[in-house]
Amino acid sequence: MVHIEASWHEQKGAGVVNETKFIASLPFQEHGLELGAIVATADPRRKDFKQLLELHQEASPKLRGIRKMASFHPDRGVHAWADEPHLYLNKKFQKGFEHLAKAGLSFDAWVYSTQLADVIQLAKTFPETPIVLDHLGTPVGIFGKVGKGTGKTAQERQNILEHWKDNLAKLAECPNVYTKISALFMPVLGHKFHKQRRLASKDELLEYATPVIQHALQCFGTDRTMFASNFPMDRVSTSLVNIIDTFSDIVHDYDKNALRPVFYANAKTFYRL
Repeated sequence: MVHIEASWHEQKGAGVVNETKFIASLPFQEHGLELGAIVATADPRRKDFKQLLELHQEASPKLRGIRKMASFHPDRGVHAWADEPHLYLNKKFQKGFEHLAKAGLSFDAWVYSTQLADVIQLAKTFPETPIVLDHLGTPVGIFGKVGKGTGKTAQERQNILEHWKDNLAKLAECPNVYTKISALFMPVLGHKFHKQRRLASKDELLEYATPVIQHALQCFGTDRTMFASNFPMDRVSTSLVNIIDTFSDIVHDYDKNALRPVFYANAKTFYRL
């Protein structure tokens, strides 16, 4: 298992390091599991960013990377996971980001699809740093209206899809970037299953996820695409078993030899397990 930082409650000072300590202390093996890597969080804008990386590494030798979420949407009705709209382009952020390559660490990037150009620029500015795009760049409103009005018409949803497809393809041209097929059933994409108080069936998952995952595989290939669970965030729409079952079918139908790389080998390579 690879743990990806999960908005730990202590964000001030060295408090973020306590998440790494907590994860490292959990009894994975008692449940037949093995912790392969930890992706922690820290803000590269901070003057003590280098020291925070060192503290994370001291907390666990399994630290492999950092995630700093940058998701911020023009629609103010959509939840912002960052305090500015273009975090990855911030000069202080990029100055601190230099320490990742020096420390041999990777970066998990999460943005909304309206910000994919920021990840492209970041990847080109730091070609020596392995970057993985979490959640395929979360195209907000692609399946239905969210926020104050994003995705409210069929034409707007089609525009969101085309914009996402074009920018994902451009990002895939950066050889240091991978992507994760994950989080395709968060309500922010426009799903309404949680409001209907039911879980999506496998057939419904296939309908929504197939064209999205197929496009990701076409862009990144089967050697730079990896599965991630995004649980418990997706559980408002469906079960983890359904997601694994559906996503594995889609990947297998795309390429019968792709299951091992997408569900195992690519994560092993990227996170240096």
